[in-house]
Amino acid sequence: MNSVAIDPLPNQSQGRLMLALIVGLLALPFIIGAGLYFGGWHPSRIGHHGHLLNPPLQLPEQIPRSTGKNAEKWKLVLHVRGPCAADCMSRLDEMRRIHVALYKNMGRLSRAVLTDQPNDPALIALHASQPDLIVLIAPPSALAGITDPLLLVDPQGLVIMTYPPDASPQGMRADLDRLLKYAWTG
Repeated sequence: MNSVAIDPLPNQSQGRLMLALIVGLLALPFIIGAGLYFGGWHPSRIGHHGHLLNPPLQLPEQIPRSTGKNAEKWKLVLHVRGPCAADCMSRLDEMRRIHVALYKNMGRLSRAVLTDQPNDPALIALHASQPDLIVLIAPPSALAGITDPLLLVDPQGLVIMTYPPDASPQGMRADLDRLLKYAWTG
């Protein structure tokens, strides 16, 4: 019988080094991710641009009912305390532009002004020129817990998100685009 001695391959150490390199490259994303997670880093961009209310706030019952045929739609509501001045008119113009920019989903959203002054001449004139704008009358204490002027209301009459006075129209439109893409109602 012939005995053949098997010598270790000359490149076995190179193979182990290559295996360790491949395992290291596969594990590197997990190591970086764990380091970022435990280090407290979070991406700067969040999912929405407004303030999400958790739990949502129910509007007083007479308000959603008073929207008539728009009761089953999402609503972008401007809450005005006192007379509608220049900043109010500017915000209403932004709301109209956002509404038009929704294009195919424009019919799923309605715009409304919630005011405590039913005889405000500026709102009466604006409603005459924009008949699709809903003017809702509510007592000043109706939304006492909400300080933001812009409200996003779902078809069931729940305020789900609010926007501060300096909220960007692009951010609101992005939120509405995403919401109407995934929402079945309205």
